Amino acid sequence: MTSTFRTLLSLTACLFLGQVGVAQAAPGVLRISVNPIYPPLEFRDPVTDRLTGFDIDFGNALAARMGVKVEWVETAFPQMIPSVQSGRTDMILSGFSDRPERRAFLDFLDYLKSGAQVLVLSQGDVQSPEMLCGRKVAASRATSFPTMIRQWSHDHCEGQGGLPMVFYPSESGADARIQLLQGRVAAMVQGGETVGYFIDITHHAFRRLGPPLSNMLLSMAFPKGHATLEAQVAHAFADLRADGTYARLLQRWSLQDAALPDTDSDGSTP
Repeated sequence: MTSTFRTLLSLTACLFLGQVGVAQAAPGVLRISVNPIYPPLEFRDPVTDRLTGFDIDFGNALAARMGVKVEWVETAFPQMIPSVQSGRTDMILSGFSDRPERRAFLDFLDYLKSGAQVLVLSQGDVQSPEMLCGRKVAASRATSFPTMIRQWSHDHCEGQGGLPMVFYPSESGADARIQLLQGRVAAMVQGGETVGYFIDITHHAFRRLGPPLSNMLLSMAFPKGHATLEAQVAHAFADLRADGTYARLLQRWSLQDAALPDTDSDGSTP
């Protein structure tokens, strides 16, 4: 074997091992994908720049109960599913919704109730959905909310002979709220679990317009074929519910209305 060939073989082995290292976690470490732009679930504290929010507290509590450490892996929303499928992370815990079209390649463990809620300015002129016909409604382009807005527009505008609502694609919920505050849109849609938090911190600058457009569940997501990890997380979650930790975290982040119903004795929700 020539020295050149040995060198090439060594480099190839190093590259291979490096790729494996990306896909495999260190023992005792749970790698969780998170996109920290969604208060009060996950965000960076504006003073300390540390990750904070309900999902962060909840994930840390789950890991502690499982006897492992958490490695929070900040992941852009479109890369979350590829991240767990490729093995770069073990699970998603980031305000991720349990949607039928995702179940073909992900397994879900629900942990919060959600729904798409329309918000308008408290001092604005919009009093009914019909008053939004022909006007702009913002929502994050990366969510299922745009589809819901179009259906809502069909029900209240086109179906009644009016102009359709105009969907304004925002980069995030925060961006949509800025557009609304600055008058560039007449309304916005965001997850119902976050509404109370933003109404409070903006001193009631926003108000709800009608009931939620949908009823959804937020879930921890796992790649197919990882039933053992999912079972361990489910067991830890059951423990956190039983000892009151889950309820305390919900109260801390003003998410009591988003609590899952009590579980049956077998751990399933009614």
